[in-house]
Amino acid sequence: MPLKTCSIAATLLLLAPLAACNSPQPTDNAVMANVEASLVATPSPTPTPSTTPVAKDDTPPHSAAKQCYFEVDGKTLLDGRCQVYPMGDGGYTLNTWSAGKPAQSHFAVVTTRPDGKADATWNADPDDDRAGDLLGTVTRKDGCWVNQRTRICAR
Repeated sequence: MPLKTCSIAATLLLLAPLAACNSPQPTDNAVMANVEASLVATPSPTPTPSTTPVAKDDTPPHSAAKQCYFEVDGKTLLDGRCQVYPMGDGGYTLNTWSAGKPAQSHFAVVTTRPDGKADATWNADPDDDRAGDLLGTVTRKDGCWVNQRTRICAR
């Protein structure tokens, strides 16, 4: 009997230490035959493709002018109309530069999570075109995403 088969059988059945496999007892032969037979691959069911049609929306998302409010560490950075770009599932980029760089050029990105919370980032440097500065985890309160550092609203 090959050592590999013996090792698998000893492990699966918790029979005897590996050393005992080198000299099987007459009663072990029937057990080993059953184990070897159970190790033969059995075919798994073939997945059935779904026939349910899925509506595909090819319309690209676009920004819209909304009433915005953006505060970081007690300082109001934006309070007025701004462009908001939806990112799906409630997330968005507030004060996008889609129509050119705005006068108040700080912006925030809110990325929603499955647990109902979101992660927020922003551009601490108003000339930076990436939101690489962390604001932390935010929760929805009164239509805004908030935590101790920030309040991000788009209505």
